[in-house]
Amino acid sequence: MSIRHAILATAGHIDHGKSALVTALTGNDPDRLPEEKQRGITIDLGFAHLELPGHSLGIVDVPGHQDFVKNMVAGVGAVDLALLVVAADDGWMPQTEEHLQILSYLGATRGVIALTKADLVDDTTARETEIRQQLQHSPLAEAAIVPVSAHNGTGLDELKTALTTAANAMPPHVDDGQPRLAADRVFSLQGIGTVVTGTLTGGSLKQGKTIAAFPPGANSRIRSVQSHHRGQNDAVPGTRTALGLSELSRDQLPRGATITLPELAEPTETIDVLLERSPRLPADCTPLRNDTRVRVHHGSGHWPARLVLMEGKALAGGERQLAQLRLEQPACVWPGDRLVIRNWPESATLAGGRVLNAQGDRKQLRTEAHRAFLQIRAEHPEDAGIWIASQLARDGAARADALLRPSHFTKTQIENATKGLDSATRLGDWLVDSQHWTALRETCAALIDEEHRSHPERPGLPLDQLRPHAERAFNGREVFEELLADLEQNGFKRHQTHIANRTHQPALPAHLRDAGERIRAALQSTDPPARKTLTESPTGRSALQFLIDTGEVIDINPELAMGAPEFNRLRLIVKQHLRKHTQATASDLRKAMNVSRRILIPVLEKLDRDGLTARRGDVRVLRREED
Repeated sequence: MSIRHAILATAGHIDHGKSALVTALTGNDPDRLPEEKQRGITIDLGFAHLELPGHSLGIVDVPGHQDFVKNMVAGVGAVDLALLVVAADDGWMPQTEEHLQILSYLGATRGVIALTKADLVDDTTARETEIRQQLQHSPLAEAAIVPVSAHNGTGLDELKTALTTAANAMPPHVDDGQPRLAADRVFSLQGIGTVVTGTLTGGSLKQGKTIAAFPPGANSRIRSVQSHHRGQNDAVPGTRTALGLSELSRDQLPRGATITLPELAEPTETIDVLLERSPRLPADCTPLRNDTRVRVHHGSGHWPARLVLMEGKALAGGERQLAQLRLEQPACVWPGDRLVIRNWPESATLAGGRVLNAQGDRKQLRTEAHRAFLQIRAEHPEDAGIWIASQLARDGAARADALLRPSHFTKTQIENATKGLDSATRLGDWLVDSQHWTALRETCAALIDEEHRSHPERPGLPLDQLRPHAERAFNGREVFEELLADLEQNGFKRHQTHIANRTHQPALPAHLRDAGERIRAALQSTDPPARKTLTESPTGRSALQFLIDTGEVIDINPELAMGAPEFNRLRLIVKQHLRKHTQATASDLRKAMNVSRRILIPVLEKLDRDGLTARRGDVRVLRREED
């Protein structure tokens, strides 16, 4: 049977026996700081390891004192299972409630309640009833309650059984190819160098792999990998992991730094979230108001930010609202990540949030399109197809290979979702919203038709007049070439710098008509006259330029112009001759083409410039094959 990895985080009021319970379960004391030993309380995060049938649990022991809640949040940022600790002699306390709310905000829906210090009371029944009442309307409402005593070992086996049952119900960790580790400890070891520890999620990391750390925004190489004090070649999602890093010093890596792959390191200062306040808050709690300065906790880090509500001026207990967090310093976050919002003095937990868009746009904040984009993501947090469709509906297009990167979906989920989207069209490297694309195509067609009506003498609509419409429709995304290719497949033709309806034939303006007809007649010959004879007058020059712009005449060089049919005939002769003979001299080609040297050399040089042929000494060869 394969072993499943998970993270178990403790939670609960100060002095309710969290650390003592961890020690009793694992044999390891998670309190490592001298001050913790001296004061008898947990101040910072502690770590231990527990083996259960089929499961390997990394335990994060958190402080219970209200002064160290920020350290508690840093420890439960990637929790799979919660071990909520309530002392049998004290019962439910303020920090018990705050920790439960934090667990709820972070999406911790599975866990066990340890009723510690059971040896200090005669009967735990009343306390169990009280706790069950307190757990109502929380994710842990149905969690097992197990009376235990770390002092005499009572209930420890039952607690392990309950934890195993809860772990069995967890969904397996998915390797989505997007590993990230939030650093919760950084230290130096002789012979290894800088070591960073944290909980690995999203993907695997291997020894020798290049990673990016933010901050400081620098790359490094993984020199060594450990999990639960055992060296290994790689670490998998859901494990407590220690990475030995080269090229980065301890001072460069603060707690809260994100370790990920270089291509995924996309720091942001603006995050769109679904914000929620617990329904467990008292009815008279102060509303969370718009434009409040808050502290955002994510992973093991925290940053000051300005909160901007999208739909109202305040958020009361039990309410949800779309919001934007404007960080005062950049951070790496992923769509789907959970956040905890605390007040600026760090004296109270205010709300929780789920990231809907990691790269927010302050200008789009209150547009209808952006709100619809966020709302549909909020309603369908685990549907990759809907998330992709929402992005395309807002932006019009996205590069298929970069869609939703970084995200909380796997590569396979994204690929399957894109294949099944009826609302999207694949155009080269781009995935475009079908409605956007149809509307843009119709706009382009109308513009081209209007150009033909207003200026029938012109070859078509200049491409420069079409490009801004594509950029506006798709928020500056570079889909112009794909647009032109699509138009060419749907009744339009492109000629150099213009595009026209395939049936459009430019008409010579009345004042150029006579000169144009003379040029047409002259260029029907296999031996056309010199160009200067065609352009002796201003009208002749204008008429010739018109015919060149429309593709009726080919501009060979400053001395020679040819009718397109005759030039294309000679071009075909050259191509067929070189296909048959592989190479040919100018003399050989002159015989095949049956033209004078006055025509031969300019035409061959034109074919060289066009990329059909290449000169190799005295001979020419085909440079490329064409359909």
